[in-house]
Amino acid sequence: MQVAEIPLRRELARAQSAATARSFATRYLGKTVLAIGAHPDDIELGIGGTVAALTRAGVKVVMAIVSVPAEYELRVAEAQDSAQILGCELRILMEGGCRRIEDAKNYQLVGMLDELVKTFKPAAILTHGPTDFHRDHVAIYHATVPAQRLAQFDLYSYVPTMTRPVPVPFEPNAFVDISATIDTKLRAIAAHRSQFYSRGLAFEFYRDMARVSGRMVGVDYAEGLAVNKIVFA
Repeated sequence: MQVAEIPLRRELARAQSAATARSFATRYLGKTVLAIGAHPDDIELGIGGTVAALTRAGVKVVMAIVSVPAEYELRVAEAQDSAQILGCELRILMEGGCRRIEDAKNYQLVGMLDELVKTFKPAAILTHGPTDFHRDHVAIYHATVPAQRLAQFDLYSYVPTMTRPVPVPFEPNAFVDISATIDTKLRAIAAHRSQFYSRGLAFEFYRDMARVSGRMVGVDYAEGLAVNKIVFA
């Protein structure tokens, strides 16, 4: 192989990866995708780039936040700003005031997510995964899984989310190219000022994580997903 062929092969691999990433959004055109997060900022941290890629392609994405544990008015306002940046519709499930997921019974959580599925009839749901270190996140994953009895939809889990980097097991088996939306993801995260700027915390490590994921699949930036179920016609 000639050395000159190496850049060409890299460009071909990059183009093939980009085509695959675009097909993810194409799969859901004319349909609704539900992105579920236990708290404000979880969705942005885990799949902000993916959500932005979907809405940019014309897919309707509903961001469903289950609870706001503190500073309700402030955090809802930040979530609204973030949703606008990402181009999503925002829903707060435990609305009206500060609530904690651990105070809800499992059947109540399941009921809330059931109602979401009945209302929006999603073609796909992106939610937390079972290996997350945050018990609230794991509870939302387990409350989402039973909704599969109501309808057929693709089900994905996203990387464990945190405001400080912590090593947590996660094995993605699908990747979405977010090279065109990485900056949108970071702007959406930055909208949650109370969680980062006011606490002196940085979130640029999410760019680093996306860069590493991208390197593994031949693109500049990517987000990994664990495929729990995918439905083919």
